[in-house]
Amino acid sequence: MPSTTFFNLPEEKRQRLLAAARMEFARVPYEDASVNRIIQTAGIPRGSFYMYFTDKEDLFRYLMENYGRMLEERLGQLLDQAEGDLFAAFLDLYEDISTHWGSGDCWELSQIVRKNRQMQPGAFLDRQGPGAILDRLRDRVALSRLDLRTDTDLTDLFHMLVFGVAGALMSAGSTGDRAGARLRLERMFGILQRGALSKELCCSES
Repeated sequence: MPSTTFFNLPEEKRQRLLAAARMEFARVPYEDASVNRIIQTAGIPRGSFYMYFTDKEDLFRYLMENYGRMLEERLGQLLDQAEGDLFAAFLDLYEDISTHWGSGDCWELSQIVRKNRQMQPGAFLDRQGPGAILDRLRDRVALSRLDLRTDTDLTDLFHMLVFGVAGALMSAGSTGDRAGARLRLERMFGILQRGALSKELCCSES
C-alpha cells in the first residue's frame, strides 16, 4: 500500500509516476520491469520512490487494484442498466472491457495481462477482497432475482462471479480469444444459474 507521503504528493507528480509504472509493466513482464526505468521516466529520485512504495511488488499491486476499482465502477453502472441483474451485469462487464482492449486504460491492462500470464485474478482486488466490493454495490443488486438461502449465499455468488469475469478477461487478454473466453464464462454462469445437480436427484432427496 502506498505511503501517506505518496498520497500527499501533488496530483501531477503522482499521476506521472503511475503513468511511468503502467508503461513499464505494459512493456515487459513483471520480473523484468525495472524500478530504475520507472523513476527515470517519471523524473523522480530513487530514494523518493522508496518513500512512496515498499518495493516494485507494492507498486504493481497498487496499479492492479486501481484497475479493479475501474472495473468496480463500471460494474455499478452496468447493474443500474440491467436493473440489478447480477449475471447480466457481469457478462456486460466482460464484453465492455474486452471489446476495448485496444484503447486507453483497457489497452494498458491488456498489455499487462499478456505480459504476465501467470498472474492470478485476485490481483485486481483490493486487500479487503470481493466482500468489500459487494458491500459497496449491494443496494444495486436485485435480490428478488436470486434464490438466496443463507446469509452468505450472495457473498459467495459474488465472489464466484468476480473471479469468473477476472479469469475470462485474463484469458482473453493473454490468448486473444475473446469469443472463446466469453463462451466459457457464459457456460459457467449457466451452471450457477440452473444448478448442476440432477433434478431427479433433487426431487428424490426432498
